[in-house]
Amino acid sequence: MTQVSYLQDYQNPERHIGKARSRPPQFSAFEQDVELDGNSFTSTPVLNITSGVLGIRHMLGDGRQTISMLFFPGELLDFRCLLDTKGTVSCLLPVTASLYDGDEYDRLQRENAHFNSEHIASNNRQYHIAAQHCVDLARKSSVEKLASFIFECRNRLHVDPTQAIALRLRRSDIADYMGLRVETLSRAFSKLKQLKMITANENDEVTIINEPALRMLANGAG
Repeated sequence: MTQVSYLQDYQNPERHIGKARSRPPQFSAFEQDVELDGNSFTSTPVLNITSGVLGIRHMLGDGRQTISMLFFPGELLDFRCLLDTKGTVSCLLPVTASLYDGDEYDRLQRENAHFNSEHIASNNRQYHIAAQHCVDLARKSSVEKLASFIFECRNRLHVDPTQAIALRLRRSDIADYMGLRVETLSRAFSKLKQLKMITANENDEVTIINEPALRMLANGAG
């Protein structure tokens, strides 16, 4: 992802010799299940996630939980875009991230056309993922949802099609993201293995063994 690569290059102090820069990025690590309060990130609201997964978690009135969005390594979360979001940013895994000054990030957008185009492309990818997730939640069966999630993880983690996909998230978090009960999700895993579309070990490292059939299922042909 060029946008993130540019940010990483921006971290290199040699790039800025003789140039003014208001604030370098900060590097932070957060433990699993820590909730990130946006009020604590007013000066450095842009997070470039380098490891782990963040999720926006919501609590329903009856105590049920749901996760509306996920942020994977190489993706950006801007707390300024979440001001009206009724949810909490939660570390679904241990997370490391580079934190960027909001004004500096905005300056990069203004002054570098290539960076700005990548910023727009990144936003468009997030809109596409969110739109697809709405389709998954609204109309798909549990096995179709799981098939979609496997491909989503492969794409967002940039896993080679020949390699296993380490889902890594707890099944309870996957279930909250997919709008399922944990036991329903477990049955969906068993069904996909029974259909010989995937194999999966005890760590939910998934290998796709019948991609055309799994793709059809993910597209709602189940």
